[in-house]
Amino acid sequence: MREDVNDLLDRAVGWYRPRTAPDPASIAGIAGKRRRRRRLGAIAVSTVITLGSLVLLIGTLKPGGSQPPVGSGTPSGTEIPASAGQVIGFHGVDVTVPASWKINDMTCGTPQSDTVIRDEGATTTCLIPRLPGISSLELVDNPQYWQPKMQSVRTLTNPHGVRLDRGTVPDRPGTAIYVPDVRVLMFFDTATDAETNAIIDSIQLADTDPNGCAMRETELDPPTSYQPGASMKDVLIPGSPSAIAICHYVDNWLASSATVTDQEMTNLISVADGLPEGFVRAPPSTYDPSLCNEPSSSGGELGSGFILWVSESGGDARLPLWAHVGFCGHLGITNGARDGQLTPDLAAALNEPLHAGYDVPGRLIPDPPSH
Repeated sequence: MREDVNDLLDRAVGWYRPRTAPDPASIAGIAGKRRRRRRLGAIAVSTVITLGSLVLLIGTLKPGGSQPPVGSGTPSGTEIPASAGQVIGFHGVDVTVPASWKINDMTCGTPQSDTVIRDEGATTTCLIPRLPGISSLELVDNPQYWQPKMQSVRTLTNPHGVRLDRGTVPDRPGTAIYVPDVRVLMFFDTATDAETNAIIDSIQLADTDPNGCAMRETELDPPTSYQPGASMKDVLIPGSPSAIAICHYVDNWLASSATVTDQEMTNLISVADGLPEGFVRAPPSTYDPSLCNEPSSSGGELGSGFILWVSESGGDARLPLWAHVGFCGHLGITNGARDGQLTPDLAAALNEPLHAGYDVPGRLIPDPPSH
Protein backbone atom coordinates (compact mmCIF):
# COMPACT_ATOMS: atom_id res chain seq x y z
CA MET A 1 0.00 0.00 0.00
CA ARG A 2 1.30 3.43 -0.85
CA GLU A 3 1.79 5.87 1.97
CA ASP A 4 2.49 9.58 1.53
CA VAL A 5 3.17 12.30 4.08
CA ASN A 6 -0.46 13.40 4.14
CA ASP A 7 -1.62 9.84 4.86
CA LEU A 8 0.78 9.57 7.78
CA LEU A 9 -0.28 12.96 9.15
CA ASP A 10 -3.94 12.04 8.72
CA ARG A 11 -3.35 8.85 10.65
CA ALA A 12 -1.45 10.59 13.42
CA VAL A 13 -4.12 13.25 13.86
CA GLY A 14 -7.05 10.89 13.44
CA TRP A 15 -5.88 8.34 15.99
CA TYR A 16 -3.92 10.39 18.50
CA ARG A 17 -5.56 10.32 21.89
CA PRO A 18 -3.98 12.75 24.40
CA ARG A 19 -3.30 11.39 27.86
CA THR A 20 -4.38 14.73 29.26
CA ALA A 21 -6.90 17.10 27.77
CA PRO A 22 -5.18 19.52 25.39
CA ASP A 23 -5.65 23.25 25.76
CA PRO A 24 -8.05 24.95 23.32
CA ALA A 25 -5.20 26.58 21.44
CA SER A 26 -3.63 23.18 20.75
CA ILE A 27 -6.93 21.80 19.53
CA ALA A 28 -7.48 24.75 17.24
CA GLY A 29 -3.97 24.50 15.90
CA ILE A 30 -4.16 20.85 14.86
CA ALA A 31 -6.79 20.08 12.26
CA GLY A 32 -6.83 18.16 9.06
CA LYS A 33 -8.88 16.34 6.55
CA ARG A 34 -9.41 12.65 7.05
CA ARG A 35 -10.15 11.13 3.71
CA ARG A 36 -10.87 7.71 2.37
CA ARG A 37 -7.70 6.29 0.86
CA ARG A 38 -8.13 8.17 -2.39
CA ARG A 39 -5.53 10.02 -4.44
CA LEU A 40 -6.76 13.02 -6.35
CA GLY A 41 -3.34 14.06 -7.64
CA ALA A 42 -2.65 17.73 -7.22
CA ILE A 43 -6.31 18.67 -7.17
CA ALA A 44 -7.23 21.02 -4.34
CA VAL A 45 -10.26 20.02 -2.32
CA SER A 46 -12.31 22.90 -0.96
CA THR A 47 -14.27 22.71 2.27
CA VAL A 48 -16.62 25.39 0.95
CA ILE A 49 -19.49 23.81 -0.95
CA THR A 50 -20.30 25.84 -4.05
CA LEU A 51 -21.64 24.92 -7.46
CA GLY A 52 -18.41 26.04 -9.07
CA SER A 53 -16.11 24.10 -6.79
CA LEU A 54 -14.01 21.33 -8.28
CA VAL A 55 -14.96 18.77 -5.66
CA LEU A 56 -17.93 18.67 -3.35
CA LEU A 57 -16.69 17.07 -0.15
CA ILE A 58 -19.50 16.04 2.13
CA GLY A 59 -18.64 14.65 5.55
CA THR A 60 -20.96 12.77 7.81
CA LEU A 61 -20.57 14.24 11.30
CA LYS A 62 -22.85 12.52 13.80
CA PRO A 63 -23.52 13.05 17.22
CA GLY A 64 -10.44 6.72 27.23
CA GLY A 65 -11.74 3.45 27.94
CA SER A 66 -9.49 0.95 29.68
CA GLN A 67 -7.07 -1.12 27.62
CA PRO A 68 -7.82 -4.82 27.92
CA PRO A 69 -4.90 -7.21 28.17
CA VAL A 70 -4.00 -9.55 25.35
CA GLY A 71 -5.87 -12.82 25.72
CA SER A 72 -3.99 -16.07 26.01
CA GLY A 73 -6.69 -18.37 24.73
CA THR A 74 -10.31 -18.50 23.64
CA PRO A 75 -11.98 -15.30 24.83
CA SER A 76 -14.71 -15.58 27.40
CA GLY A 77 -17.09 -12.74 28.05
CA THR A 78 -20.70 -12.00 28.79
CA GLU A 79 -22.64 -13.20 25.75
CA ILE A 80 -24.66 -10.54 23.97
CA PRO A 81 -28.25 -11.84 23.78
CA ALA A 82 -29.60 -11.93 20.23
CA SER A 83 -32.53 -9.73 21.29
CA ALA A 84 -30.14 -7.10 22.67
CA GLY A 85 -27.66 -7.11 19.80
CA GLN A 86 -27.34 -5.89 16.25
CA VAL A 87 -25.43 -7.86 13.65
CA ILE A 88 -23.01 -5.91 11.48
CA GLY A 89 -21.97 -7.47 8.17
CA PHE A 90 -18.58 -6.49 6.79
CA HIS A 91 -16.12 -7.99 4.30
CA GLY A 92 -17.12 -11.61 4.89
CA VAL A 93 -17.84 -11.51 8.62
CA ASP A 94 -20.86 -10.94 10.83
CA VAL A 95 -20.15 -9.44 14.23
CA THR A 96 -22.71 -8.71 16.96
CA VAL A 97 -22.57 -5.56 19.07
CA PRO A 98 -25.08 -4.20 21.60
CA ALA A 99 -28.26 -2.86 19.98
CA SER A 100 -27.69 0.55 21.57
CA TRP A 101 -24.46 1.14 19.63
CA LYS A 102 -24.58 3.61 16.76
CA ILE A 103 -22.82 3.54 13.40
CA ASN A 104 -19.99 5.99 12.65
CA ASP A 105 -21.09 8.31 15.47
CA MET A 106 -18.02 10.51 15.39
CA THR A 107 -17.02 14.15 15.42
CA CYS A 108 -13.63 14.98 13.94
CA GLY A 109 -12.82 11.27 13.84
CA THR A 110 -13.48 10.78 17.57
CA PRO A 111 -16.36 8.55 18.77
CA GLN A 112 -19.09 10.48 20.58
CA SER A 113 -20.95 7.43 21.87
CA ASP A 114 -20.62 3.65 21.78
CA THR A 115 -20.27 3.03 18.06
CA VAL A 116 -19.20 0.78 15.21
CA ILE A 117 -16.78 2.47 12.82
CA ARG A 118 -16.85 1.17 9.26
CA ASP A 119 -17.00 2.55 5.72
CA GLU A 120 -16.58 6.12 6.92
CA GLY A 121 -16.09 7.70 3.53
CA ALA A 122 -15.10 11.37 3.47
CA THR A 123 -15.01 12.81 6.98
CA THR A 124 -13.64 15.90 8.68
CA THR A 125 -10.87 15.31 11.21
CA CYS A 126 -9.53 17.50 13.96
CA LEU A 127 -7.99 16.84 17.35
CA ILE A 128 -10.47 16.47 20.19
CA PRO A 129 -10.14 14.26 23.26
CA ARG A 130 -12.15 11.09 23.57
CA LEU A 131 -14.50 10.99 26.54
CA PRO A 132 -13.94 8.15 29.03
CA GLY A 133 -16.27 5.18 29.10
CA ILE A 134 -17.04 5.17 25.37
CA SER A 135 -16.70 1.85 23.53
CA SER A 136 -15.95 1.43 19.85
CA LEU A 137 -15.29 -1.28 17.30
CA GLU A 138 -13.49 -0.28 14.11
CA LEU A 139 -13.63 -2.60 11.09
CA VAL A 140 -10.68 -2.15 8.74
CA ASP A 141 -10.81 -3.43 5.15
CA ASN A 142 -7.17 -2.70 4.26
CA PRO A 143 -5.10 -4.29 7.04
CA GLN A 144 -1.83 -4.14 5.09
CA TYR A 145 -0.51 -1.24 7.17
CA TRP A 146 -1.63 -2.32 10.63
CA GLN A 147 -1.50 -6.13 10.66
CA PRO A 148 2.32 -6.37 10.40
CA LYS A 149 2.57 -4.08 13.43
CA MET A 150 0.59 -6.37 15.72
CA GLN A 151 2.48 -7.40 18.86
CA SER A 152 2.01 -10.08 21.52
CA VAL A 153 -0.06 -12.02 19.00
CA ARG A 154 -1.85 -15.17 20.08
CA THR A 155 -3.96 -17.36 17.80
CA LEU A 156 -7.32 -18.51 19.10
CA THR A 157 -10.56 -20.02 17.85
CA ASN A 158 -13.85 -18.46 18.95
CA PRO A 159 -17.08 -20.38 19.70
CA HIS A 160 -18.12 -20.17 16.02
CA GLY A 161 -14.92 -21.90 14.91
CA VAL A 162 -13.37 -18.75 13.46
CA ARG A 163 -9.58 -18.59 13.74
CA LEU A 164 -8.41 -15.22 15.01
CA ASP A 165 -5.13 -13.50 15.79
CA ARG A 166 -5.38 -11.35 18.92
CA GLY A 167 -2.82 -8.75 19.93
CA THR A 168 -2.12 -5.06 20.24
CA VAL A 169 -0.83 -2.39 17.87
CA PRO A 170 1.57 0.34 19.04
CA ASP A 171 -0.07 3.76 19.36
CA ARG A 172 -3.53 2.21 19.09
CA PRO A 173 -5.52 1.67 22.29
CA GLY A 174 -7.27 -1.56 23.14
CA THR A 175 -7.22 -4.92 21.39
CA ALA A 176 -6.57 -5.75 17.73
CA ILE A 177 -8.17 -8.81 16.11
CA TYR A 178 -7.18 -10.10 12.68
CA VAL A 179 -9.38 -12.59 10.80
CA PRO A 180 -7.03 -14.32 8.30
CA ASP A 181 -9.77 -16.08 6.31
CA VAL A 182 -11.22 -12.78 5.05
CA ARG A 183 -8.33 -10.39 5.76
CA VAL A 184 -10.27 -8.16 8.14
CA LEU A 185 -8.70 -6.26 11.03
CA MET A 186 -10.75 -5.05 13.99
CA PHE A 187 -9.80 -2.55 16.65
CA PHE A 188 -11.63 -2.92 19.97
CA ASP A 189 -11.53 0.01 22.38
CA THR A 190 -14.18 -0.88 24.91
CA ALA A 191 -15.03 0.10 28.46
CA THR A 192 -14.67 -3.46 29.80
CA ASP A 193 -12.81 -6.65 28.97
CA ALA A 194 -16.10 -8.58 29.09
CA GLU A 195 -17.55 -6.36 26.37
CA THR A 196 -14.54 -6.94 24.12
CA ASN A 197 -14.62 -10.70 24.67
CA ALA A 198 -18.37 -10.96 24.04
CA ILE A 199 -18.00 -9.23 20.67
CA ILE A 200 -15.02 -11.42 19.74
CA ASP A 201 -17.08 -14.50 20.63
CA SER A 202 -19.78 -13.35 18.18
CA ILE A 203 -17.58 -13.15 15.05
CA GLN A 204 -18.80 -15.48 12.28
CA LEU A 205 -17.85 -15.99 8.65
CA ALA A 206 -20.79 -15.33 6.32
CA ASP A 207 -21.73 -15.23 2.63
CA THR A 208 -24.55 -12.70 3.09
CA ASP A 209 -25.30 -10.11 5.74
CA PRO A 210 -28.55 -9.51 7.69
CA ASN A 211 -29.77 -7.08 4.99
CA GLY A 212 -29.45 -9.74 2.30
CA CYS A 213 -26.32 -8.25 0.74
CA ALA A 214 -23.75 -10.64 -0.68
CA MET A 215 -20.48 -10.29 1.19
CA ARG A 216 -18.53 -10.40 -2.07
CA GLU A 217 -19.82 -9.09 -5.38
CA THR A 218 -17.89 -9.04 -8.64
CA GLU A 219 -20.79 -7.73 -10.79
CA LEU A 220 -21.26 -4.06 -9.93
CA ASP A 221 -23.02 -3.30 -13.22
CA PRO A 222 -25.95 -5.13 -14.83
CA PRO A 223 -24.76 -8.48 -16.24
CA THR A 224 -25.04 -8.79 -20.01
CA SER A 225 -27.52 -11.63 -19.50
CA TYR A 226 -29.86 -9.53 -17.34
CA GLN A 227 -33.28 -8.91 -18.92
CA PRO A 228 -35.24 -6.19 -17.10
CA GLY A 229 -39.01 -6.08 -17.36
CA ALA A 230 -40.79 -3.67 -19.68
CA SER A 231 -41.97 -1.52 -16.77
CA MET A 232 -38.36 -0.75 -15.90
CA LYS A 233 -38.04 1.60 -18.88
CA ASP A 234 -40.54 4.08 -17.45
CA VAL A 235 -39.18 4.65 -13.94
CA LEU A 236 -36.09 3.47 -12.08
CA ILE A 237 -38.04 1.99 -9.17
CA PRO A 238 -41.50 0.81 -10.28
CA GLY A 239 -44.30 -0.66 -8.22
CA SER A 240 -44.94 -0.20 -4.50
CA PRO A 241 -41.80 -1.27 -2.62
CA SER A 242 -41.93 -2.24 1.04
CA ALA A 243 -38.18 -1.98 1.66
CA ILE A 244 -34.92 -1.29 -0.15
CA ALA A 245 -31.59 -2.80 0.90
CA ILE A 246 -28.55 -0.64 0.10
CA CYS A 247 -25.28 -2.59 -0.27
CA HIS A 248 -22.02 -0.65 -0.65
CA TYR A 249 -18.97 -2.48 -2.00
CA VAL A 250 -15.31 -1.52 -1.78
CA ASP A 251 -12.75 -3.73 -3.53
CA ASN A 252 -15.75 -5.97 -4.37
CA TRP A 253 -16.32 -6.67 -0.66
CA LEU A 254 -19.30 -5.47 1.35
CA ALA A 255 -18.26 -2.36 3.29
CA SER A 256 -21.66 -1.32 4.66
CA SER A 257 -25.36 -1.94 4.24
CA ALA A 258 -28.74 -0.77 5.46
CA THR A 259 -32.39 -1.48 4.77
CA VAL A 260 -34.54 1.61 4.33
CA THR A 261 -38.29 1.74 4.84
CA ASP A 262 -40.91 4.43 5.40
CA GLN A 263 -39.64 7.99 4.90
CA GLU A 264 -36.05 7.06 3.99
CA MET A 265 -37.34 4.69 1.33
CA THR A 266 -39.84 7.25 0.04
CA ASN A 267 -37.07 9.82 -0.22
CA LEU A 268 -34.78 7.43 -2.11
CA ILE A 269 -37.55 6.50 -4.58
CA SER A 270 -38.47 10.15 -5.12
CA VAL A 271 -34.85 11.11 -5.77
CA ALA A 272 -34.19 8.16 -8.09
CA ASP A 273 -37.34 8.53 -10.16
CA GLY A 274 -36.75 12.28 -10.54
CA LEU A 275 -33.20 12.00 -11.89
CA PRO A 276 -32.30 13.24 -15.37
CA GLU A 277 -32.04 10.23 -17.65
CA GLY A 278 -28.62 8.84 -18.54
CA PHE A 279 -25.24 8.70 -16.82
CA VAL A 280 -22.66 11.42 -16.19
CA ARG A 281 -18.86 11.46 -15.90
CA ALA A 282 -16.29 13.55 -14.09
CA PRO A 283 -14.08 15.52 -16.51
CA PRO A 284 -10.77 13.61 -16.88
CA SER A 285 -8.80 16.72 -15.92
CA THR A 286 -10.30 16.69 -12.43
CA TYR A 287 -8.82 13.43 -11.14
CA ASP A 288 -5.84 11.12 -11.51
CA PRO A 289 -6.83 8.49 -14.12
CA SER A 290 -4.91 5.77 -12.28
CA LEU A 291 -7.59 6.12 -9.60
CA CYS A 292 -9.86 4.02 -11.80
CA ASN A 293 -7.49 1.08 -12.22
CA GLU A 294 -6.36 0.58 -8.63
CA PRO A 295 -8.17 -0.93 -5.64
CA SER A 296 -9.22 1.09 -2.63
CA SER A 297 -6.27 -0.32 -0.67
CA SER A 298 -4.01 1.53 -3.14
CA GLY A 299 -6.12 4.67 -3.18
CA GLY A 300 -8.36 3.82 -6.13
CA GLU A 301 -12.00 3.09 -6.95
CA LEU A 302 -11.65 -0.28 -8.69
CA GLY A 303 -14.29 -2.68 -7.38
CA SER A 304 -16.40 0.04 -5.75
CA GLY A 305 -20.12 0.55 -6.22
CA PHE A 306 -23.63 0.05 -4.85
CA ILE A 307 -26.23 -2.63 -5.40
CA LEU A 308 -29.78 -1.97 -4.25
CA TRP A 309 -32.39 -4.68 -3.71
CA VAL A 310 -36.01 -3.56 -3.89
CA SER A 311 -38.61 -5.72 -2.12
CA GLU A 312 -42.38 -5.55 -2.53
CA SER A 313 -44.94 -6.62 0.04
CA GLY A 314 -45.80 -10.28 -0.35
CA GLY A 315 -43.26 -10.83 -3.10
CA ASP A 316 -40.28 -13.15 -2.97
CA ALA A 317 -38.32 -11.71 -5.90
CA ARG A 318 -36.17 -8.65 -5.38
CA LEU A 319 -35.47 -6.04 -8.03
CA PRO A 320 -31.77 -5.09 -8.39
CA LEU A 321 -30.35 -1.66 -9.15
CA TRP A 322 -26.70 -0.69 -9.62
CA ALA A 323 -25.16 2.68 -8.72
CA HIS A 324 -21.79 4.40 -8.85
CA VAL A 325 -20.80 7.46 -6.82
CA GLY A 326 -17.27 8.82 -7.14
CA PHE A 327 -15.04 9.99 -9.97
CA CYS A 328 -14.50 7.02 -12.28
CA GLY A 329 -16.58 5.74 -15.17
CA HIS A 330 -20.30 6.24 -15.64
CA LEU A 331 -21.83 7.82 -12.53
CA GLY A 332 -25.44 7.39 -11.50
CA ILE A 333 -27.91 4.57 -11.04
CA THR A 334 -29.55 2.03 -13.36
CA ASN A 335 -32.13 -0.75 -13.27
CA GLY A 336 -30.74 -2.24 -16.46
CA ALA A 337 -33.28 -0.53 -18.69
CA ARG A 338 -33.27 3.06 -17.47
CA ASP A 339 -30.37 5.13 -16.15
CA GLY A 340 -30.38 8.11 -13.79
CA GLN A 341 -27.61 10.69 -13.50
CA LEU A 342 -25.55 11.14 -10.35
CA THR A 343 -26.60 14.21 -8.37
CA PRO A 344 -25.78 15.37 -4.83
CA ASP A 345 -29.30 14.30 -3.79
CA LEU A 346 -28.73 10.77 -5.09
CA ALA A 347 -25.36 10.55 -3.34
CA ALA A 348 -27.01 11.64 -0.10
CA ALA A 349 -29.94 9.23 -0.45
CA LEU A 350 -27.52 6.31 -0.90
CA ASN A 351 -24.94 7.23 1.75
CA GLU A 352 -26.87 8.83 4.58
CA PRO A 353 -28.66 5.58 5.58
CA LEU A 354 -25.16 4.04 5.78
CA HIS A 355 -23.89 6.93 7.94
CA ALA A 356 -21.05 7.31 5.44
CA GLY A 357 -19.42 10.40 4.00
CA TYR A 358 -18.89 10.68 0.26
CA ASP A 359 -17.25 12.66 -2.54
CA VAL A 360 -19.15 14.11 -5.50
CA PRO A 361 -17.36 15.85 -8.37
CA GLY A 362 -18.20 19.53 -8.58
CA ARG A 363 -18.64 19.34 -12.36
CA LEU A 364 -20.14 16.47 -14.32
CA ILE A 365 -20.61 15.93 -18.05
CA PRO A 366 -23.28 13.74 -19.70
CA ASP A 367 -22.46 10.28 -21.02
CA PRO A 368 -23.73 9.21 -24.44
CA PRO A 369 -27.06 7.32 -24.13
CA SER A 370 -26.56 3.61 -23.41
CA HIS A 371 -30.03 2.30 -24.32
